[in-house]
Amino acid sequence: MYLEDWIKGHVMTAPQARRIDVEPEPLLGDRVFDYADAFEVDAARPDDRTAEQLARVALEQAPAAVRVLVWRVHRHVLRGQQGPLGSPEHVFGFTIVHREPDAVVLHEASPLLDAHLVIRRRLPTRVSVATFLTFHRPRVTRALWVVVGPLHRRVAPLLLERAAATGAAPAPAPR
Repeated sequence: MYLEDWIKGHVMTAPQARRIDVEPEPLLGDRVFDYADAFEVDAARPDDRTAEQLARVALEQAPAAVRVLVWRVHRHVLRGQQGPLGSPEHVFGFTIVHREPDAVVLHEASPLLDAHLVIRRRLPTRVSVATFLTFHRPRVTRALWVVVGPLHRRVAPLLLERAAATGAAPAPAPR
């Protein structure tokens, strides 16, 4: 077998996340949110990781520069009250408020807003993330979100794509 054939059999196109309609989220009850968005991505191969494992890959294994950017924005701009890094009850400082194999709900509180992230394995090859925000100081938070929102809408799908791309290993090359 030639190296080029092996590469062709093992190199896949990176999954592309897409924005989707936000659906009512039963895990969050009947709360009203000031902002919500959602993204999903299809992986090339089935992936048996839990929603929590996917969230950890997306947030905790992102490139260092992205982790620093996200941490600083949450901590210093949005004034989030993150939990400890590396804790089994937190994902990148977000508190795990609900977990099951196919869904995890992460929460972060701040004086400005409450943020809920819901990561779901919708199919063995599809994962989604939805962000739900409740503004405590609407005028201030809306002004901040004018700047932070576009960054969030760029970073969230990239992290989702990266988590999907690190999924199940490709099948071994035929001999």
